[in-house]
Amino acid sequence: MGKEEDINALRRRASSLQKELKDVNERLRQIDDENSRPNGGGSDVLPPPGKSGYLFKWQDRSIGWGGTKWALRFVKLDRGRISYYYSHLETSPRYILSLRGCAIADEGWKRNRRHVSKTTPKGKDPPIDEVGAYFFVFSIYHRPDSSRNDSDSKSHGAGESSDFVPLLRFSTPSLAEKTKWIELLSEACAYCETDAFLAEEATRNAEEEFRRQQQQDLAKAMPQAERGTLPPLYFATTPEIKRGLHTRRPSFSKLPKSDMFRTMSKSRDAEKSENKGFPPSKPMHRAAAPSVLSAEAPTQNYRGLFNLGIIILIVSNFRLVLAAVRRHGFVLGELLEFTKFSFNTWEQFPLISGVLATQFFLLVAYITEYLLGKHGLYEPVGMMIHHINSHSSFATCIFIVWNFVEKPAHGGFLMLLGAITWMKLISYALANQDYRDTKKRQKKEDSFQATLAIIDNLDADDWNIEYPRNVTFGNLYYFWLAPSLTYQIAFPKTPKVRPLRLLGILVRMVLVFSLFLFLMYQIVTPYLDNLLQDLEANGGRYTYSILADYWLKLTVTNTYMWLLVFYFYFHLYLNFFAELLRFGDRVFYKDWWNSTEVSAYWRLWNLPVHYWLVRHLYFPCVRNNMSKTAATFIVFLFSAVMHEVIISIPFHMLRPWSFLGMMGQLPLVMVTKFLYRKFPGSSIGNILFWVSFCVVGQPMAILLYTIDYNYGKMQDPVDLNFQDSPEVCTLKFWNSCLFR
Repeated sequence: MGKEEDINALRRRASSLQKELKDVNERLRQIDDENSRPNGGGSDVLPPPGKSGYLFKWQDRSIGWGGTKWALRFVKLDRGRISYYYSHLETSPRYILSLRGCAIADEGWKRNRRHVSKTTPKGKDPPIDEVGAYFFVFSIYHRPDSSRNDSDSKSHGAGESSDFVPLLRFSTPSLAEKTKWIELLSEACAYCETDAFLAEEATRNAEEEFRRQQQQDLAKAMPQAERGTLPPLYFATTPEIKRGLHTRRPSFSKLPKSDMFRTMSKSRDAEKSENKGFPPSKPMHRAAAPSVLSAEAPTQNYRGLFNLGIIILIVSNFRLVLAAVRRHGFVLGELLEFTKFSFNTWEQFPLISGVLATQFFLLVAYITEYLLGKHGLYEPVGMMIHHINSHSSFATCIFIVWNFVEKPAHGGFLMLLGAITWMKLISYALANQDYRDTKKRQKKEDSFQATLAIIDNLDADDWNIEYPRNVTFGNLYYFWLAPSLTYQIAFPKTPKVRPLRLLGILVRMVLVFSLFLFLMYQIVTPYLDNLLQDLEANGGRYTYSILADYWLKLTVTNTYMWLLVFYFYFHLYLNFFAELLRFGDRVFYKDWWNSTEVSAYWRLWNLPVHYWLVRHLYFPCVRNNMSKTAATFIVFLFSAVMHEVIISIPFHMLRPWSFLGMMGQLPLVMVTKFLYRKFPGSSIGNILFWVSFCVVGQPMAILLYTIDYNYGKMQDPVDLNFQDSPEVCTLKFWNSCLFR
């Protein structure tokens, strides 16, 4: 009996194989017929084989001090296009690049210092083919001769020009893997120059356009279809329905009887019957699984707990506001008094003169760069004028604020404007100097094509721009208004300005600014006034209990105000000017709130400043043979000095609080990095980050600056009876005056 079953199974298998073979032969015959037709669908050029796998991709926009320069990405090469994904689980690529007009560059290798070879003695380099011992780097770059047809430019390659700009750069720890990728990518670049690839691209574009048109037609055909709403579900009318072959049933009708549907049991006692339902021996524990709140849980959704936290925050803080209103009254009148602009000529003249002075420095920068571009000025002399002009712009604002501007709010605005103008002028001078050097080295008309090739969403006028055609006063003024601190020869642009979007941003700016002023005058200002009164009653000496009391009172409100300032400036204000100027790149910040390292916060929370520091401070230090640790220290030192100057000058006092707070980030950076390596995936670093900023740092800085600015002015030094000096002591520790 068993042999007969085996024989029947083999016969069925043989029959299915014969059927598959017949289908294959039929398909081959059809292909031969198509290729034999004149002007048929066949082609002499076949696309090279595809390839996919994980490679390390260079992060050109995410580098910086302590940042990760290489990130593992899933790369796919298919029919002349290369794309990369975050992982192989993603269905849509993060980036797609057509290899037409591109070439491949083998950039050699570098030693993997973390690799420990098991076959090579210590002190000697392992063999080149040992996997993991080296990183083999190759890149895809825009071929300089791709836009020209003359025969003289057909042999240009990466080896003849060391200044090519890679579009994509990859590395792999395997020499064989790199060789295979370079071979296939080179074949793909050659295939992209054929007519077959152009025809395939045209077909692909037509299919995508047809698919988009189908979606648009389907959306228009939907009844009551409006933007932002879900149209009612409807069933398309098919020829079968028209002929009456199918019967449409409403959703509340009974399902047709079929074994494909699960129906209710006819017995009402089915749960109690034997062999059905839940018998006493039915296993309830079937697999090893973690608790839902554990870190090992496959899915963690805390939406309900998040909603509960939002409700608790709203209720508790509304109670806080009510208590402040009941104790201090409603401050709407003070808000109007704060926002009212004074028309006193002398009171507003220093602020206006400072703004006008920045326009003069912009004009000097343009004239200097214009003369340098026309070779009408000696290069060292021109760069010296650039540096003197840029430094003078910031020094002029400092001088005006320190001597003539009394209100800290006005002084802070002018100081921020002076710092931004200073950084922009430095970037403008250094970037154009590099453009001049590039043009001198390459001595070609299209020397800037490789740079423009990596910029998307360019205007038609910017496709062929080169130095010095970019040196115009309108170009400089656009850069001065644009939400960027790093100059480049062309910026990505959006198609048009959207007035409704501008109006929406403007309305939100007014609401957020009003809420910020309300919190400051309704809650923070009364707390600080009470602090000054307590200090006056205590004879000018503040104790740990006084500081701790007001410190904790300011923690929550300061966090709200800090988040409001971030949202107002980095999201609304910068997006407003970006929309007004059609500035395309609007990634002014990233998800800094998820930072598990303090260094990650400083890289992500203010990208315009981060890009400026990386380009004009960090890498110049590294190029001058400075270690990365020393360059990082220089960056933090520069940031600490700038924070202190921008804060202290408007208050007409020099204090070290902001400087010390900024430099105190360095040990915190090392601690959070150690914790991240020791406990990967944990939230310890993120908790330390929030505590250091919102609980410890900013509330304490507010208290110290308030005491220095207000209490020293309102007190008479004769009444304080300090033992050290009759002057006002701003910080007293163990009966010793540290700061006066």
